[in-house]
Amino acid sequence: MTSTTTQIPPRGSFIRDGLNAVADVAKTITPALIGTEARVLYAILVLVTLWGLAIATWGYPALIIVAVGLVPVMFGVLLLITVGK
Repeated sequence: MTSTTTQIPPRGSFIRDGLNAVADVAKTITPALIGTEARVLYAILVLVTLWGLAIATWGYPALIIVAVGLVPVMFGVLLLITVGK
């Protein structure tokens, strides 16, 4: 080899390299950006999205089952409000 020759490393997949770069950035930034409040918000967002997809898939039964399932929760909330807590 001469002094003007450069060795070019083998090229990887463009998509794989891009995904690796995104994963590296996510691993670096995520702990600083995502706190407990954000994780709770994301969990609620995921549940609402899943509920919307269930309603889009199965219609009224998905809507009604969730409403019936939340009746005991609301009953407990009303009891706590009545007691004053």
